[in-house]
Amino acid sequence: MFREVEAQEPDLIKEMAESLGSAGARLEELLEKLDRALPTVAHLKTICFEAPAAEKHGAIEDVRKAIGEYNLLVDQAENALAWLLIQREACGFRTHKNVHVFYPIPPKIKPFTP
Repeated sequence: MFREVEAQEPDLIKEMAESLGSAGARLEELLEKLDRALPTVAHLKTICFEAPAAEKHGAIEDVRKAIGEYNLLVDQAENALAWLLIQREACGFRTHKNVHVFYPIPPKIKPFTP
């Protein structure tokens, strides 16, 4: 009627590995989005500084929007990292030094004031 604990162990290990893999993949996805978003912010800042006075307001708003989206991605990446660390703790990993090296979260960008 009940399965032996030893028979369930491979299933538990598989679930733990899949959970860790999913958490890591989610974080990697967000870090890739951050890598793609940063040059966009820099490009929009350049456009803003070169824009004629009549178009400056719209360009400033574009930069602020891009920075807001970037900072939201940073928040999401920090949250995903926290969940990855929780998953690791639940699986028995007690040190996380390498996680921070492998998944570096960039800092937020300060609000744009031209």
